[in-house]
Amino acid sequence: MSFFIISILIAYYKLNYPLFFKKYFNLKSVLYLGNQEDFFYRSEFFSFGNLIPLVLYSFIISFFSVFVFEDGNSLLIDSADNFTVFQKWILFSFPFFGLIILRILLILLTLRFFSISIKFKKIYLLNFLRLTILFSVLNVFTSYLIYEVSSFELAFNFLSVFKLIIIFLRPLILYFYFKGFAPDIKSKIGTIIIISDFIPSLLLFDSLMLIDLFNYLISLI
Repeated sequence: MSFFIISILIAYYKLNYPLFFKKYFNLKSVLYLGNQEDFFYRSEFFSFGNLIPLVLYSFIISFFSVFVFEDGNSLLIDSADNFTVFQKWILFSFPFFGLIILRILLILLTLRFFSISIKFKKIYLLNFLRLTILFSVLNVFTSYLIYEVSSFELAFNFLSVFKLIIIFLRPLILYFYFKGFAPDIKSKIGTIIIISDFIPSLLLFDSLMLIDLFNYLISLI
């Protein structure tokens, strides 16, 4: 049922928002990142085209996480023992969705203190989301494949190492992107990236922290 819902949502998004789908989930398109004249940046941020990927991101990450925990008889999600796998998947999607919303709010708050155009602010936020979604999905999917052929410990270690690589790689990609087409604001962008991306990513690096938060929220139900 979980896989069916994700597949339907992906098919709907790809059919109705093909250009947005390519911008978020095509590896070549994301790494290229486009430019300031791209239609992608002229769209409203709080639109279905830009919000559906956040839901997909949460569903996909939680789907693989819950499946691995359940299959491996892990006690990490011990507070949800009375729930079915489907219910755990739905519930576990909320912390992931909440986390990415928190990161968006932090970026928006940081951008308020810098005098750069709305266009550049939107470009920065959307590119942050594109890189985060693609790299996170690749990380979780690859870790899942490692789990299938090896062990939970090896897969979790790979997940953590790749996550650490993303923490350093994403800011570098964003900085060199802006340095290429907007060199006059590269110092501001560098500061914004450190404050709104690099530092929060280090603080939220512990993957088990989200599990503990999930357990706490479930225990309140």
